[in-house]
Amino acid sequence: MLKARSVIIATGAKWRNMNVPGEDQYRTKGVTYCPHCDGPLFKGKRVAVIGGGNSGVEAAIDLAGVVEHVTLLEFAPEMKATRCCRIKSAA
Repeated sequence: MLKARSVIIATGAKWRNMNVPGEDQYRTKGVTYCPHCDGPLFKGKRVAVIGGGNSGVEAAIDLAGVVEHVTLLEFAPEMKATRCCRIKSAA
């Protein structure tokens, strides 16, 4: 069980730095990159998935079965995930 005010879960084929305060300091202590590996550490917590496309949506779907609440942050003006993936997330 991890205790933190905020958690950042970054997913995707390539880890990307967000360049936000505390990111380096909290890497592996709240900032993680694998929703499958690290998701259970945040059971019952509120988390944010930063990143869009299918990877971000699928990570949010997977985490929704473990955590209390998932917020998906997409930087593009519209969701980039495929229609199939968007429908799956709405279910």
